[in-house]
Amino acid sequence: HKLATVTSTVTVSALCLQIRTLCLSPDGQLLLSIDENGRALLIARTRRVLLHHFSFKSGVSAAAFSPDGKFIAVAVGKLLQVWHSPGFEKQLMPMQLHRTYGTCHDTITAVDWSSESQFIAAASKDLTARVYSLNPIHGWTAPTLTGHKDSLIGVFFTSPATQQAAELAGQQAVRLYTVSKDGALFGWSLTAAGATDPAAAEAAPANGKGSNQAAQQCRPELANGVWTLSAKHYFMQRSAKVSAVAFHKPTGVLVAGFSNGLFELYQLPEFQTLQTLSVSTERISAAAFNATGDWLALGCARLGQLLVWEWRSEGYVLRQQGHFFDVACVCYSPDGAIIATGADDCKMKLFQLSSGFCYVTFSDHTAPVTALAFLPTGAAVVSASLDGSVRAFDLLRYR
Repeated sequence: HKLATVTSTVTVSALCLQIRTLCLSPDGQLLLSIDENGRALLIARTRRVLLHHFSFKSGVSAAAFSPDGKFIAVAVGKLLQVWHSPGFEKQLMPMQLHRTYGTCHDTITAVDWSSESQFIAAASKDLTARVYSLNPIHGWTAPTLTGHKDSLIGVFFTSPATQQAAELAGQQAVRLYTVSKDGALFGWSLTAAGATDPAAAEAAPANGKGSNQAAQQCRPELANGVWTLSAKHYFMQRSAKVSAVAFHKPTGVLVAGFSNGLFELYQLPEFQTLQTLSVSTERISAAAFNATGDWLALGCARLGQLLVWEWRSEGYVLRQQGHFFDVACVCYSPDGAIIATGADDCKMKLFQLSSGFCYVTFSDHTAPVTALAFLPTGAAVVSASLDGSVRAFDLLRYR
């Protein structure tokens, strides 16, 4: 693995608010960026070109591309909207609405696609999860999965490989996982509709219901059967709430981040604890796996902290943290390669302009930093603070 040290920036004046949701297409070509008001930018990531402006007219809490890349599921308040994914050819309306689902009674918090891109699972603050079909299915009603006692923050389909492994082991395969803030992890399985009543299945053709059975056989697999709760697990973290969750489908590894700055890794479906680590004193607000599942990215919004953790070797790949309080002064080095920042948190940081990463932090001041200046040679930076001191820091030995 190699962590890229070059960042790409697309500056658009129309995007004035904080970015709330990001989603990337499966092939990595399209990036959808959505701000707090629901205004979206569609970007060609590899070429760093803005393709389209669009507005969902309300805040978006979650968005995800389908595995085949043809659709985008977007959670807009209580509504789940499915849009056709735009291509690179010229179109009058690049974003075209496919379907809207409006059966949730509160804000949708998470969405996920099945592996065949035919079903979408949505988790909501109304304590339920729902499974929707991409296209209408005659005689089929979207199931509602209930049982949680707190708002849901995560919903995940399992991979076919995981399901097959469970069936070979003689266990009931879990098709869907739901996670709530109170630390409850529920596993949902799909039971064949006629498995519990074989006598009725034999009598069906005699009653003229053979056509209905034939129609059911033509349905997708997830539309045949009854969803049942097959597993219950709980994260035992006392009063801490689950604040972020991510699931790596190929390996079956789940990470749960908590409001006390701690995260835990679990192997599913055994629910075996792999690692427990405290990385912050504040709430973990985001978590994500890389494609192979070896690297785990954790974000803490309050501290401006970003960590990339390689959990197999138990080592940090990247550690970044911004200023905790307002930035009061900024200064460029003579060659323009380094930016020095001073803030009200009494710290001075040096950033590489090429990567945007902070590579050193000086915490010698005891009051807010108010002024910065580089020496003409660029070998040192001088800082002034409200503690009454002026300090010069050597950029060769970092002291």
